[in-house]
Amino acid sequence: MKIEASREGGSATLRLGGRLDREGAEHLSNTLEDLLRDGVRSLTIDLSTVTYLSSAATKVLTRWRQELAGLRGEVQLTSLPPDLQKTLAITGWDWGAVARGSSPEVDARYSSWQMQSTSATIGQYQVSSRVADGALSCHLQGNPKRITQGPYEPENCAIVDFPPRAFGLGIGAIGGSYDECHERLGELVAVAGCVAYFPSDGTRMADYLVGDGPAPPGAVLASGLTCDGEFSKLVRFGAQPEAESIPLSQLASVCLEASGGKTAGMVIAAETAGLTGARLRRSPAAHGPATLTFEVPAVRDWLSFAPERTYSVTTALIAGVAARGSKGPIAEYLRPLGFMGQLHGHFHAAVFSYQPLPQRTVELGELVRGLFKNHQLRDVLHLLWDDRGQAGVGESGLLRGVAWVAPITEIS
Repeated sequence: MKIEASREGGSATLRLGGRLDREGAEHLSNTLEDLLRDGVRSLTIDLSTVTYLSSAATKVLTRWRQELAGLRGEVQLTSLPPDLQKTLAITGWDWGAVARGSSPEVDARYSSWQMQSTSATIGQYQVSSRVADGALSCHLQGNPKRITQGPYEPENCAIVDFPPRAFGLGIGAIGGSYDECHERLGELVAVAGCVAYFPSDGTRMADYLVGDGPAPPGAVLASGLTCDGEFSKLVRFGAQPEAESIPLSQLASVCLEASGGKTAGMVIAAETAGLTGARLRRSPAAHGPATLTFEVPAVRDWLSFAPERTYSVTTALIAGVAARGSKGPIAEYLRPLGFMGQLHGHFHAAVFSYQPLPQRTVELGELVRGLFKNHQLRDVLHLLWDDRGQAGVGESGLLRGVAWVAPITEIS
């Protein structure tokens, strides 16, 4: 079995030769997986010199046809010899559907992309309009300064619902009361009716709740940000061929510019090069002899933080807020994101096992539910910018993905 591959951007052509038996099918599957991981979404498979095709091979082709359809991609089989057409007919596999393309219909509003004008040189960006007057209301939850002042009491926490039109992040726990949750408050993120958090009570795995019923999932939130409304833009992005990754701060800046506002909320689905983040080891609502301090070595008792970027080649669901400057009531909830442009923000990430992401259009709710239901939730992190120069970790790096963004027009 021979495979020759050629690439041009997000498209690839495979020229197969020889016997496509079970061993060859496995080789083909591995090749296709590598191409998808590298960002290929348009695939042509030339079968002109294939002499044999087994059911194992048709299984592989069917699987990757479905994968590309789910990613809003396309696949074509070309130059099929008569013997292969007969074999495919015997197996009952509709190769013609692949030759015609299998991408589903999408809303035309989400299909017109324009290059984003930006001085950024590391990433490639395209923007599509979603809802012309889409905007978000942002609600400030709790007091972020209290984490260094003493334990969060019941009156300092709120029970918050997360319906499909909302997203949020902060220190919290899934549950319906302070008494139920106060000893396990940790990093939390909620998007499209799904909530994930990492309990701080010694649990070794992140937990989550997917809201499929009529009632939205809820959480106890000690401090954080929640947003609801409509996204106005979609921004798809990918690293330049010569770049290792896109810094989170650059992507946040591009999304903020695309929103047209001074402050914007955004949800990002991204394939990762590495994440810089931390999470709580202890609940700030659990009574104890000490409160959180950010001085070494005491901070190590409170925070889990790696000395290098973690979670390369994973898929992250990131939610947050970014702003130019840091003014008004929201300033206490934001931190600097990088050296340039007075950019401030607050972002949390749910980290999943690797899943290639669509490079065209996608519905947020469908994608989020697919991640939670079909892939392993590995962690929930507060994303940081470690600005200690050469001694620091820097910031999170992303390879490609899509972001939903809208200006924040109301803060309460």
